[in-house]
Amino acid sequence: MSTIGDQYRELNSAVDEEFRRNRRLHGGKIHCARGCTACCHQVFSITEVEAASISRLAKTLSPQMRQTLQANASAYRPLREELLKQHGYIRAWGHLPKPDMRLACPALIDGACAIYDERPVTCRKVGIPLYHPEQPDRIFACELNFSPGESYEDPKLVTIQSGIAEQWTRLQSEFDAQGGRRADEPLSVADALLDDEPRTSPG
Repeated sequence: MSTIGDQYRELNSAVDEEFRRNRRLHGGKIHCARGCTACCHQVFSITEVEAASISRLAKTLSPQMRQTLQANASAYRPLREELLKQHGYIRAWGHLPKPDMRLACPALIDGACAIYDERPVTCRKVGIPLYHPEQPDRIFACELNFSPGESYEDPKLVTIQSGIAEQWTRLQSEFDAQGGRRADEPLSVADALLDDEPRTSPG
């Protein structure tokens, strides 16, 4: 039986392939590249599986880089709490943050993601047209790449992204079934960088 880690890597591969497919389909419309950090200022939560993956990666970084990331994470936490106190739940799905809700991710270093290989699923998706079964009447896309209200000619989008959503749900169910421990509060990238022991899970 595949481990939670194996299933998570398979999920990431599926998301990455969907991004590549959209880049091929939409060509020059998708401008995502190093240096574009608009989505890196979004406030969002991550799962225990993602947190464990980030925590493991952090342990392999140079002491200097890890120290920098942890300093960023320590500074980030109270700022995040204040933003959430002011605005309540912030839905990151499909939208870039408004100016008064921007907060740089603690993993953002010199315009690039320092944990790119283990970045959360949300980060892997941003930039392409996005569909989720929980919001079947909407397709979202980064406004830096697509105009508001722009239509997308893509007969495969709903099927592929519904499959990815189902894959993610199965992974979370398997995590619970294998005795994974849920955190008491929503986790952030900062929590993953600061926790020496991932608050997780069966590997």
